[in-house]
Amino acid sequence: MLDKLIEKIGYQTINELVGVDIGTASIKVCVLEKTKKGLKLSRLAKKTYTENLLSDGHIIDSDLVAHELKNLLIENKIKTKYAACALSSYCVITKKVSMPLLDEKASERSVKVSSNESLVTTKSSLPLFEDEKIIEAEVENIIPFPLKEINYSYQMMGLGEENENTVNVIIVAAKKEIVDGFVNTFQAAGLNLVILDVDIFALTNIVEQIDNPENSSIVVVDIGASVTNMAIIKGENIGFTREILLGGTYLTNQIEKSLKVSFEDAELKKIKGDDDVLYLFEDFIFNIASEINKTINFYISTNPSEMLGKIYLSGGTSLLHGLKEKIGEYTNIEVEYLNPFVMLSGKNPQFFNEDLSQFDIYEDYKEFNAVALQLSSRILELE
Repeated sequence: MLDKLIEKIGYQTINELVGVDIGTASIKVCVLEKTKKGLKLSRLAKKTYTENLLSDGHIIDSDLVAHELKNLLIENKIKTKYAACALSSYCVITKKVSMPLLDEKASERSVKVSSNESLVTTKSSLPLFEDEKIIEAEVENIIPFPLKEINYSYQMMGLGEENENTVNVIIVAAKKEIVDGFVNTFQAAGLNLVILDVDIFALTNIVEQIDNPENSSIVVVDIGASVTNMAIIKGENIGFTREILLGGTYLTNQIEKSLKVSFEDAELKKIKGDDDVLYLFEDFIFNIASEINKTINFYISTNPSEMLGKIYLSGGTSLLHGLKEKIGEYTNIEVEYLNPFVMLSGKNPQFFNEDLSQFDIYEDYKEFNAVALQLSSRILELE
């Protein structure tokens, strides 16, 4: 199980935790520090690269990423040695299963509270099974890899809606070679990786904290460099996830080929939205918006009683001119950008109640650093 992968480290008092989001072509970091009034934002930084850092969720060059991560921490005077990171949902298998409840006496013997190192960050007051063989049998049934090749974790998500004698369980699994690549990279950078999460779960946890969608479902869409991740949540439950293999790098490559310019020049034209690549923009935006709309329509068709209240966008590619409006036009659902800093403005009593206006200096970060910010906030679990 994944929570056995990263051993507990005889925690001393940890006052800072660096959240690290390693993307296809960027590294983002965030540090929240403990104060007497709650968690407070201490550091926020990002660096982008022309070469890919990830391929299918794997770290391509561990030495390079470790070197860049170490330098990024030094440049931003980040001294903590404890880190939290997230895997790309593209390389993670997530399954929701319904399992029979044990009788009351058996339940008292066979459950325990979730440990801090769980891969899954969804919150639940329900405990986990202590008898690992119960879960192992289920994992072997639904995960298409031998147990010896994977790390897995699970979280109980509430009683079954149709049968109260069952409990919903989310099982998450990742290949050991991918997990080991992240652990080794952080060790080479001089960091203790104490929490390993999944990027889309980190984003849904932010939405839970700032929106608390109880009466309607919320769609979370993270449009990155190589993959567009989607999740549909209601309350604390994740009802649906999907990865669309299309991101901003595809558009950059199309501009590069069409205009015969360098990747760097193509990236600048993409960011500026130059008129000479307008037709490529339109095609890309159409494709992204169409796929998001198809996903939502599929979800509604299988959950006809559900109402979708809002779509939250995150990720650098979500900033493309006209994309937000096109998604709203296709889906007929309110669309807004996910502002992770709202999490620091008193929505959660464990955070220092900060004035959002002071985050103007981080205006260019909010669509990029949501995952890193949420990961850093998990320092509360290490107390």
